[in-house]
Amino acid sequence: MPLKIKKSVVVNRKFLTKLANSIYNPKNRSFLRLCAGQLQNGPDPEDKSRPMHCGLGELYFAMTGMQPNVTHVGESDVVDLAVKLSPLHAKCVAEVLREKANVGIKKLKLPKDLEKALLTAVYDNIVEDDSESDAFRLVLNRIPKINDDVCEEESSLATYRKRSQAVAEKLREAAKLLP
Repeated sequence: MPLKIKKSVVVNRKFLTKLANSIYNPKNRSFLRLCAGQLQNGPDPEDKSRPMHCGLGELYFAMTGMQPNVTHVGESDVVDLAVKLSPLHAKCVAEVLREKANVGIKKLKLPKDLEKALLTAVYDNIVEDDSESDAFRLVLNRIPKINDDVCEEESSLATYRKRSQAVAEKLREAAKLLP
């Protein structure tokens, strides 16, 4: 099934902070029950109309409006989509910029030696700097472990609260990495 994204979703600092607050709000201590081990795992025990997600499942639903089990996405797909929808993605498109510049230079029909010098200059000067997106991706990739490390044998209210709090903390950490 093709991946659909909600109109005009940008995974920015405001988006992630709002999502983190919907998962665990430190001001009023309200929280969302998160499941463990899967992006989506059945209905919420308290609200049967709400599907229960893990931290990345909630992120996916917030970005797309679709249920993870319907679209058959994995955790890495969710992280990839978040990076793609973030302002950091623009910093990861050096190859696209190079290609556009190459096409423009070739359209000029310059002498071959000048064209080659310009193409080399473009290649050398459009630098790929993925360090920010790598850091963002790393934080998002830690969410499943954080989500599942807070598990206990019994799904108690305290467990749900701790899980939500831990996931929201990671989302806030990711948000801080965004412009």
